[in-house]
Amino acid sequence: HLSKAVASQKFYEFKIKLLAKCKKNGIELRIVDRWFPSSKTCHCCKHIKKDLKLSDRLFRCDCGYIEDRDFNAALNLRDATTYEVA
Repeated sequence: HLSKAVASQKFYEFKIKLLAKCKKNGIELRIVDRWFPSSKTCHCCKHIKKDLKLSDRLFRCDCGYIEDRDFNAALNLRDATTYEVA
């Protein structure tokens, strides 16, 4: 079952350790909304590509921007303007 696999990853424990490490080192940890479309948003023009599939490993936008899907998402998360500070 997927729920067991997710539970076994211990994300909560990881989050607690990450929070403690950030606090100790004076680093601001930003929590972005879980539904923020970081993978589906073009980092260059901000167009949201609603038909992007999980199997699409390259993000290709009509504006000509092409990048690894995960790297594109990381850039969008880095530049997110709506977040909570943990």
